[in-house]
Amino acid sequence: MSKHAFLPASSAGRWMPCPGSAHMATLYPETTSVNAEEGTLAHELAALEIENAQEPSSGYKKARTAIKKKVDAFYKAHPELDESFDTMAKALEPYIDYVTARFQEAKAKDEAAVLMTEQRVEFGEYVPDGFGTSDVVIIGGGKAIVIDLKYGKGVPVSAVNNPQIRLYSIGAMNAFDLVYDFDEVTGVIYQPRLDSVTEETLTVDDLKAWATEKVKPAAELAVSENPPYNPGSWCHNYFCPAAGSCKARAKAALAAEEFSDRDPALLSDEELADALTRAELLASWVKDLQSFALSAALDGAAIPGWKVVEGRANRKYKDEGAVAAAAIKAGYDEAMIYEKKLLTLSAMEKLMGKKQFKATLEDAGLVYKPQGSPTLAPESDKRPAFNTANDDFKED
Repeated sequence: MSKHAFLPASSAGRWMPCPGSAHMATLYPETTSVNAEEGTLAHELAALEIENAQEPSSGYKKARTAIKKKVDAFYKAHPELDESFDTMAKALEPYIDYVTARFQEAKAKDEAAVLMTEQRVEFGEYVPDGFGTSDVVIIGGGKAIVIDLKYGKGVPVSAVNNPQIRLYSIGAMNAFDLVYDFDEVTGVIYQPRLDSVTEETLTVDDLKAWATEKVKPAAELAVSENPPYNPGSWCHNYFCPAAGSCKARAKAALAAEEFSDRDPALLSDEELADALTRAELLASWVKDLQSFALSAALDGAAIPGWKVVEGRANRKYKDEGAVAAAAIKAGYDEAMIYEKKLLTLSAMEKLMGKKQFKATLEDAGLVYKPQGSPTLAPESDKRPAFNTANDDFKED
């Protein structure tokens, strides 16, 4: 099998609704990012800690030291992240505890329960050459649990209706259903740096039905000679490399919509809803278009009517220690040039680690989360609706 799948599970949320995007992705060189490299290291450390959570092996210390060297070297090369091996280890503690607890629950119900890390899974009967790597698979008591660690700090990702974790669940089913007896699979997405843990439980039959009815037809279209293109939120959310240059997306973003003549001056509620949806698509497309154009220009492309200029920058100290010494020498007292203030909540949590932070501050009632400001979101958003002025006047 190839090292990189043509239809990877991680981007199924894009190529399923837009089969043509799989072909588009091959037109661009594969790239990595600082966040992706950090995530790879976090997965390596997490797997080691989980495998040795119950009883450390003889090679545990040596393996941990080796990972620590790689993580330290990575963060030294990227000081802008302001992280370290210790902060990574602390961030992963709740995830490791969670996996260990789920395994213990399975063991309590079934002494023969097993836990596997970094498990290769395959789902080629639905996706040509389909395979991936599941971070954790726990099987026991007639149930399989497939856990996916996401170390990034971007946005929460739900396991509900998530094609990646479902495909991994199918892969686990294929790999172990002949060896272990289970009739349902729970997919879990754990994001330790966002305090987000979501899960979805489906029967084996439901998973197979979804793969047969939804995944296989989309995969067949994706590998066909003339796959369809269907731009949408997945272009941006699933990092399509052609998001800024795709003609189908450009046409969709720039398409004009005829408005009714009921009121020539004002948008109706229905027209307002439609305009908001189109504006969201347009705003996302403009951002990707500008990013793509800038990269192309920096690579030497001549874009008629446009040029690359130096962006705005703020002044910075070259050497804070030297600045302080110069200010004190000029007669300014040290108390005047330094600000003393409490660490931000995020910095304090990083310092203490999630466990200690919770025990010291959250459990003592010293941290609270105020109500967020109202913001518009599509009906598909999982957050409950905000209480509006009209709601206040509704009769019980």
